[in-house]
Amino acid sequence: MKVEVTIPQAGQEAENNQARQSSEARRALLKQGGRRLALAYVGFWGCAYDRATDVYRSGVKLWEDAVARGEAIEQALQQRIEQMERRAVRQFNGLQNRFGDNVEQVTRTVADTGENFEAQLERQVERVLVNLGIPTRERLERLNQEIDRLNAKLDEELARQEAVHA
Repeated sequence: MKVEVTIPQAGQEAENNQARQSSEARRALLKQGGRRLALAYVGFWGCAYDRATDVYRSGVKLWEDAVARGEAIEQALQQRIEQMERRAVRQFNGLQNRFGDNVEQVTRTVADTGENFEAQLERQVERVLVNLGIPTRERLERLNQEIDRLNAKLDEELARQEAVHA
């Protein structure tokens, strides 16, 4: 048997080298594409975390701004009430000086003015409290009465259960 040995020619060897290099280039390209895909995935989650952090921070800032605004409103309301009190005192003193001779007339005028001022002040304060979402005195009294009634009912029920278990 005769074995034929062929020696590759230089052109065929160059072709083999070129094919090998082309194959390695494709593998490198796929490896780089996979790496970029992994980086994009990790980057997406990093961006999502950054956005969530920004949303949280903006929520905290909104809360702090709302608290600061509430404090400013409270201070402005207090100043307004103090101004109204000073004005009422000035009006009262003016009325007292003007009508010093007629005590009965001054008394009636002051009482009327005081009641009107008090009613107006109560209405303004009530409007402010309603706007701020704070319950009125009457609402708080009704709630206290309801709590007292429920406490009495609860005490009765507890006493009844203790009597049953005794």
